[in-house]
Amino acid sequence: MRVLVTRPEPGGKRTSERLAALGHDPVLMPLFESRVTATAEDLPPVATIRGLIATSARAFAMFGQGDVSGSELCRVPIHVVGPATAQAARDAGFLRITEGGGTAEDLAALIAENAGEGRTADLPEASDGQGVQAYLAGVPRKPVIETALSASGTAYVVLECYEMAEISYSTDILKSRFFSPVPDAVLLYSANAARRFSALCNNHELGKTLDSVRFFCLSSAIAGELEQGWQSRVVVAEHPDEDSLLASMARLG
Repeated sequence: MRVLVTRPEPGGKRTSERLAALGHDPVLMPLFESRVTATAEDLPPVATIRGLIATSARAFAMFGQGDVSGSELCRVPIHVVGPATAQAARDAGFLRITEGGGTAEDLAALIAENAGEGRTADLPEASDGQGVQAYLAGVPRKPVIETALSASGTAYVVLECYEMAEISYSTDILKSRFFSPVPDAVLLYSANAARRFSALCNNHELGKTLDSVRFFCLSSAIAGELEQGWQSRVVVAEHPDEDSLLASMARLG
């Protein structure tokens, strides 16, 4: 199958390599590029941090080429959204990692469930004895994590450490590079990507060229952002991870 990969780099290249190994014809069409907007120096003092939260592996770019090994920060508990983010946390040097169920909603529920637990005993106590959860957030985002933290009465701060900037394409590039020939499938990894892809097709009047295309989405929330007319051809992965997403493609041939 000819497959449009809308995942930003560096993940897009890895996904394309996996697709090629499975016999598909991947076409990279990133809709956003990640830009680092904060560094480790922008974090609150470690003595005041009860825990960290990350919903994307891109959050750890704020630590640059180094990691936090050997510092007090490496022992701060961190909640992450899923396996890829957990691996990025390990690569950054964090030791106390709790993995969520793969979506921001799952992670928010887990954090709320654990809201009453104390800080780790081997870290200095914050002045109020509690400390805050520091959310390493991206822009744009839905306020899923913030809403859950507020509802559970958890003290938190948001550090916007990366921005997903839109990538623009001309009509000629869209038609010649991505839609000629028309893809058999489109892979969508985020709600932002689904909205952006829909907008591009509408703005450039390309929607009708996708009348037979299947849309493979990592979650139902992502699928819900696509055009209503495409919904009959949407396939949602059984689990919000790439293995499940590619397995859903294999089942439909």
